[in-house]
Order: sequence, then C-alpha cells, then structure tokens
Amino acid sequence: MRSGWAAGVLAGAAAGLAAPAVGGTNGPPVVLDALVVTATRTAKDRMDVPASVTVIPGEAVAGAAAFQVDELFKAVGGVDLQGSGLPGAAVKLNLRGLTPGYQSKRVLVLVDGRRVNDAFQGNAEFALIPADGIARIEVLRGPASALYGSNALGGVINIVTRRGAGAPTLDARVAAGDYGTQQVQAGHGARYGALDYFVAASRVHTDGYTDNSDGTDRDWAAWNVLGNAGWRPGRHAALRLFGGAYRGEGRDENSARIAERRYAMAAWDWDPPRGARLAARAYVNDGRDRYDWIYPGEGDYRQRTLGAELQQTLEPAAGHRFTLGGEARREAVDIEDVSGPVDETADVLGLFAQDEIELGPAWAVTTGLRWDRSADYGAEWSPRLGVLWRADAATALFASANRAHRAPALSDRYVKTTFDGSVFEGNPDLRPETLTAWEAGVRRRLGGRISAEAAAFYNVLEDGFDFLQDPDGVFRIRNVNRARTAGLEARADATLSDRWSAWLTYSVTEGTYTRFPSDPAVEGNRLAYLAPHKAAAGVTYRGGRRGRHELRARYAGARYGDAQNTDANRMGDYVVVDWRSRVPLGGAAALTLKIDNLLDASYEAFPGVPQAGRFVMAGVELAL
Repeated sequence: MRSGWAAGVLAGAAAGLAAPAVGGTNGPPVVLDALVVTATRTAKDRMDVPASVTVIPGEAVAGAAAFQVDELFKAVGGVDLQGSGLPGAAVKLNLRGLTPGYQSKRVLVLVDGRRVNDAFQGNAEFALIPADGIARIEVLRGPASALYGSNALGGVINIVTRRGAGAPTLDARVAAGDYGTQQVQAGHGARYGALDYFVAASRVHTDGYTDNSDGTDRDWAAWNVLGNAGWRPGRHAALRLFGGAYRGEGRDENSARIAERRYAMAAWDWDPPRGARLAARAYVNDGRDRYDWIYPGEGDYRQRTLGAELQQTLEPAAGHRFTLGGEARREAVDIEDVSGPVDETADVLGLFAQDEIELGPAWAVTTGLRWDRSADYGAEWSPRLGVLWRADAATALFASANRAHRAPALSDRYVKTTFDGSVFEGNPDLRPETLTAWEAGVRRRLGGRISAEAAAFYNVLEDGFDFLQDPDGVFRIRNVNRARTAGLEARADATLSDRWSAWLTYSVTEGTYTRFPSDPAVEGNRLAYLAPHKAAAGVTYRGGRRGRHELRARYAGARYGDAQNTDANRMGDYVVVDWRSRVPLGGAAALTLKIDNLLDASYEAFPGVPQAGRFVMAGVELAL
C-alpha cells in the first residue's frame, strides 16, 4: 500500500477516475468503504481509520451537476449547510455544531492537499470553489489539528481533482434554467507514457433569484480554469504541477463585488518499495476582492499565502508506520478600506509526528502530536489518540481523543471598523481558541447490500473570540467565550436491487454557551446558527438506457441567528426536495435535468434572507 501524502492523493484520484467522467450510471452516491488519505495523511482503507470519514466519488460529483462545491455536501451526514443554491450565493458550512457567525472558519478546506482558507479571516468561501474537474472528495468529521494545525476544529474537507488517464478524453456540459442561469463546462485529459495532464474550464451566469432593495439583480457571473500535469521519471517517483484561476463578479444587498483567485502548486513524491516514503509540496494562493459598498466608500482586499510541506513515512516493521512532517506558511494581506488600511503578515511553522501500530489482527492504535509556532500568538500543541477494534471482518469500532485549535486570523488581530456608531478593533495579543474532543463510532457491512455507520461526539470549546467594550468605548476582541457541543451522526446505504439504491442520514447536535461575558444572560442558550436536528434521504434508479434518476430530501430543524436566541432572528425548520436525472441519447450524449426545491418550499437559511424557490435547470452532456 502506498504511504506518502502525495501518493495517497494520487491513489485517491485514481479511485475517483474509476467512475465515468460525466454522470455515470454505476456506484452509490457516497462511498463508505474506500481508500482514504485525509484522516491519517497516509493511504488507508476507510474501515481501518479511527475517525469519521465519508467519501464522495466522482460519479456523485458529476451526477449533481453542481455550480459550486458546497452543493456536493447535501448527502453527507453531519454536515450543516446553509444557503447553498445559485452561483455566488452566500454559503456557510460547519461540522459538529461549531458555528462561527456567517462564515466557515472552523473547517479546514484543502484542494489536492493545498490549504485554501483565506489569510485575512481564515474563512473557506465555498461560493468561490467551483465543482469543476473533481475526482472525489473526502470529508473528515472531527478535529484534526494534530495533523493539519489551525482551523481543523470541526473537521477537514479534501477536494481531489482529476488526472489524465489512458487515451485522451473530452467531456462537456451546457445547461440553462430559471433566473437567467447558464452554465458551460468542459474538461480534457490524457496520458502518454510517463506524462499525463488534465485541464478544465467553466463559465456560469445567473440573474439571481431575487432583487436587491434598490431594484438591481442579485446576480453573479464567473469563469474558472484549472489544470495539472504529471511526470513519472521512474517507477517510484512522481512530479505534479497544478495551477488555476477564478474570477467572479456580481451585486448583492450590500455591495458590488469582484472576486479573483489564482493558485499554483508543485508536488513531489518518492515511494520506493522499501525504505522511507517522501512527499513534498510548495504552493502560492493569491486573492483579491474589490467592493463598491452601497454606503460611501470602496474596499480593496489583497491576500497571499505561501506554503511548503515535507512529509516522510517509515515502516520500521510489519504493521508499524511512522510519519514525520513539517509545514511553513506565510500569510499576508494588503487592504485598503473605508475603515483604514491593513498591511500585515503572519508566519507559521508546524511540526508533526504520527505513529500507526497494528496490535495483531484485531486492534490498531494511532497516536499523533503537532506543534505550531507563530511569533504573533506563541506555540500550540495538538495531541491525538485513536483506537480501532475489528470485531469481525464486517465490523469496526473506533474511539479517539483530540485537542485542536484555531489561530486568530489577521482580521481578528488587526481589523478596525465602525458599525452603528461603535468602533470595533482587533487584538494583536489574541490567543488561539482551543477544542478538546472525544468521539466513538462503529462501521458495519451487513451482507453485501447494506452499509451503516454511527458516531457520537463531545466537544469543549475554550477561549472563543468575542468583542468586549473597553473604558475608552472601543470594542476589542478577546478570548472570553466557552461552549460545548455533543451529538450523534448516523448513515445507512442500501443496494435494493441491480437498479435501485437508497441512503439515509440523521444527526442530532446539542450546543450551548457555557461562558459569554459580553452578555451573561446568553449562558445556557443554544449556539447561534445551530440546527439541532438534520436529516437527508435519497432513492436512486439506474436503468441503463432509461437513465439515472435520483430523488433527495433534506430536513433542517429550527435555528437562531443570534446568541440571544431571539424570536426575531429565529429561522423555522424546513424540508427541501431535489431531483436529478440523466438520460442517454445514444452514443456519447445525454440529457440532464436538475430541479432544486421541487416542492417550492419557503424557508430561510440566514435571518431575513429567503432562499430560492423551485429552480429548474436542463442541459446536454457529451463524453468522448
């Protein structure tokens, strides 16, 4: 089994490419048993991982006909998704009840192992991650700072892009639908001996499902290009280069915005049949956001992240794998805004070690420890312990204990803004917020047709960030809040026949503030934006020439949009039903139909922001 991080990513990509490139007709919507890399940074059968991991394969990615990557998480249990919908629409994703305001700061997002959380706020902006050229996605639920450092409190999402394989391929999609929405996508890849490549491009436009209060469209238009090329100079060495760019612009209630993203990465993997495995990568992320606010003034936000990682995996004995690694990262922002300029940098150094030991055929133990150091906030230690018991060939039970952290972003330390007559400032002395977590779970295959999994968790969050007013009247951010979350996540997948399959997920999460100095009356309240109950279910029919058809339903319980749990900011529970169809036309073409919110339900994902009603999109796909 291959062991390096980069090797694991390559193996994951190969597994994802086993599915047809465009909307295939075989395979479940989510894979419960697969080779995964995110949980341990080494390639490992999912049944042998002491953590909760879900794999979304390439077939499910293509079948979703998604505009942006957040739509692909609708079928993943334990994921709380708010606002997913039309291109550019506000999106928030959180895991295990860790809900920081309007953003996704407590989930670490990787693309081919490259960190994409931004330098200024630490946010992963899912609305700016297109669903182009994706081979598979791994979702690790639960803290992972022992391997990845900051932001990995709720979990890690690793998006693996496609590679060229075999003879040249070309796939394309053209679709149009409600609200003036148009989508064009194309991808091409090939392999020639030791060389391979894959490129993809897309263009999307929508007039928006609603108007702004000034009568303008809440619209969005964007294009995206990405590509990678690999070279294998020998049987055990591989070099791969990645690059891409994104540009989107549109208008919402508060501003007209132009968003630009560019990235480049080089990854090297050395994987001999015996001896040490070595993986290295270096990358750069560039971002720029320009805002023309509805109130007087403009904002120009420029960001850059430079990162490098090195990892070595040793196997000193059969059943024993030891991994050492390090990361260096520089984050920089240059901001000109109505509230004043911010020109700051932050350097982070991280070192980690992990030991995976097989204690006979039934038991396995994983231990890990990471040390992160920054001159801005000092050092953080993130330990981890995981235990796995293979009760039999079809059943695995696991338990883990973790400590994780989220470092203060540059905005937390240096922002200065005025809102409603009050001044709010960052705090250069801010420390990371920390999380202590426990988890226990079980995975089981029932015969050859049913798979099920369940996990229970308990989290304690300390030193959470909040603004407190100082004697000079300025509100400054402090490490003051405490909270806890606990819950249960479960999923079952069933192959009902050669043509029919079904799946069901359910999660219940309790989360409360245990300390809230800015408003002590909040203590004991439910966490803002937390929906305690969430469920989803789907039925899929695969009928060969009759096509592939899937009906999905999602339920989210009521939630509050503020820590005070006021009725004015309460959003009711809702059920949304979606439909997907793909019907072959013969040869390489197929017709597609996408209907979101089939029953035209009326609901809110953010206070006072109604979500889109029924949305119909039809298109044509071509795969050569």
